[in-house]
Amino acid sequence: MLLAFSSPPFYTTYVHLPPEDDPTPARIYHDPRYHPFFAHALGAADGSHITTAPPAEERGPSRNRKGGVSQNIFVTCTLDTLLFTYVLSGIEGSATDATVFQMAREADFRVPDGRYYLADAGYGFLDVLLVPYRGVRYHLAEWGRANVKPVNKEELFNLRHAKLQNTIERLFGILKKRFPILRSGCEYRMKYQVRLPPALCALHNFIRLHDPSEINDFIDIHEDPDRPPSTGELAQGPATRAERERANARRDYIATSMWNSYQEWARQAEEAQEMVL
Repeated sequence: MLLAFSSPPFYTTYVHLPPEDDPTPARIYHDPRYHPFFAHALGAADGSHITTAPPAEERGPSRNRKGGVSQNIFVTCTLDTLLFTYVLSGIEGSATDATVFQMAREADFRVPDGRYYLADAGYGFLDVLLVPYRGVRYHLAEWGRANVKPVNKEELFNLRHAKLQNTIERLFGILKKRFPILRSGCEYRMKYQVRLPPALCALHNFIRLHDPSEINDFIDIHEDPDRPPSTGELAQGPATRAERERANARRDYIATSMWNSYQEWARQAEEAQEMVL
């Protein structure tokens, strides 16, 4: 069954990249906080650690930053329907997210021209990823503790980016709650352990499509319990200097447009309140 769920035709039927003409996600299109600023987003992208039990001689490379033994996977998902659209598994737990992402690009991960995925600060400046500002409040938990409003374009961009990108964190949490073996691990041969994440992502999608209301059983899941915080500098990766500058300029343009719109909304709200008074 594991081989069946992680191979065509079942796997490719339920887990596949969106087409080039995939429309703007409804969650973005119908919300003025996100549209038109994130209109070209295809979904969210991130990595996660899945507990493994490799042979003793392979445990060194598989040891992650938390000291556990795991495989690092790269995944993308939709923003509206909580469906996985791409899974790359089997990478040693010591590998960085940026390294795993580059391996996906060298394999079969393709992004249409002009589109991108929302990713966290562990990834570099690339045409196909839109990452938050480094050194600026980002994670939703930080905003919740602070209970303040954004004071500049960087904070506003990070807040709205985080609300959308958190979709994949929630999806990882749901997947691991639904299939506890992803956290407890198993002692099958590694060639089978590597197949577990894609097989279970495909099963998750099957359930979502054929029993949509079942997701309500996980309404209290908001994040990936095994996600370490992003640390260090943004990865440079293999991107050229021109690509990094392009990606940075795109982010600045979106952030500036978003901030101008936010300030205009705040001005109108203040005027409306004065009229009531």
